[in-house]
Amino acid sequence: MARIKNNKKQTIIVTVLCLVCFGVGVLVPVIYQRASSSSSDSKLEYVKNVLENDWYYADQVEDLDSLLTEQALTGMTTLDIDPHTNYFSLDQAKQFSSSLQGTNTGIGIQFYQQDNGNIYVKYVFINSTADDAGLKSGDIITKIGDLDLASSTTDDIVTYIQDRDGKEITVDYVRDGQTASVKLTPSEYDSTVICNIYDGYGEIILSSFSSHSGDDVADAMARLKEAGITKMILDLRNNTGGYLSAAVEIASTFLPSDSVVFYEEDKDKNITEVKTDDSYGQIEMDQIVILQNDQTASASEALIGALKSHLKDKVTLVGQTTYGKGTEQTTVPFEDGTSIKYTIARWLTPDKESIHEKGFEPDVAVEDTSIGSVSYTEMKEDDVIIADKVHVNASALQRFLDYLGYTVDRTDEYFSKTSSDSLKQFQKDQGIAPTGNCDYTTWEKILDMITQKYNENSVNDDPIRNHGIELLG
Repeated sequence: MARIKNNKKQTIIVTVLCLVCFGVGVLVPVIYQRASSSSSDSKLEYVKNVLENDWYYADQVEDLDSLLTEQALTGMTTLDIDPHTNYFSLDQAKQFSSSLQGTNTGIGIQFYQQDNGNIYVKYVFINSTADDAGLKSGDIITKIGDLDLASSTTDDIVTYIQDRDGKEITVDYVRDGQTASVKLTPSEYDSTVICNIYDGYGEIILSSFSSHSGDDVADAMARLKEAGITKMILDLRNNTGGYLSAAVEIASTFLPSDSVVFYEEDKDKNITEVKTDDSYGQIEMDQIVILQNDQTASASEALIGALKSHLKDKVTLVGQTTYGKGTEQTTVPFEDGTSIKYTIARWLTPDKESIHEKGFEPDVAVEDTSIGSVSYTEMKEDDVIIADKVHVNASALQRFLDYLGYTVDRTDEYFSKTSSDSLKQFQKDQGIAPTGNCDYTTWEKILDMITQKYNENSVNDDPIRNHGIELLG
């Protein structure tokens, strides 16, 4: 027995030695090449040469040279220290450029469809065709050209309007029970600024900072002044930024001339002050409530910093701590349409403070408990939320049922018996087989109804906005 054990040990030792030799046989040439090609340029060239000439799959990749170059550029600009430096492929560059433009083609409304197909105008973008024609939030559009709204989807409506760019169409609508008609010509409009005037206060909703946002905000502020408004809400929630130059222009409408909007600090620690553009005249407000959340970032934060620094006694921040992006990027396009975006500086508030990776804390913290803040994962067609079981979407399902007026006893990821019984009633009410389990069909129906009800009640179902209005008095 002892001999057998020894033989086994020898076998194991021989096997291990073979593996080690095999490993050395692979490693030696690589180590040798690394030693003989120590510069980064040589290593890059060597690896590229190997993949193009010796790689087994080289002849199976179309345009391998371009692919390797693109991936190398992506790799070089993927940096843990700076997620805001990026290389953009052709498609990515187009998408990024489009996101900064803030322009769309249409009549310039944000809307949702009612059950009968009619269009409820939720917001009108300032200086759009709809705005110029006098359409207002709350108008109900009953007809657009010869389009049958009752049998049309939202996508159908958008496509119909965009296909008539530059061509006049007739729009029928109802306001306060009165029917009216207007002729509109779809065209390009800036989709970043909405201005609402209410009894005693105004509201400007700014979704991003485009090249037109400065002028549009100036026009919106002029409307508030003309209406005698001295208190306002500036809604910057989910505004992830855009052009810092637009932030300067917008700040210029709020601040006295020659005010510092922010400071720029370059890589050599040189600091440059960036001041207001005095071609924009200041429009004073007695009270400004800024709405913010964790997606309020970059140029939005630069604007907050400027207003908060110069108008301390007039500005109140309401909501949640902002994202915390205090750096500035520039974009360099290449001839083939690709581009690189890289960080060139960080910006500091007029008090010379950096909010990078910190953000602005609210003066008044308000949790967003609206149904619009509920998150969930996409349901697959064969997925089912089963009673008395745990499911990642059970929390959302139970909150949705509660919002629709059905009884639930919990809102975590356990789908309870009580909630299941309520789902059965929902299914009966909607003509769906009352299983008490939420399959794909039931889930989609709930989402449709939630979207409809939330759109109808979003102005009221908004704790952050409602608190801001209360502060205006």
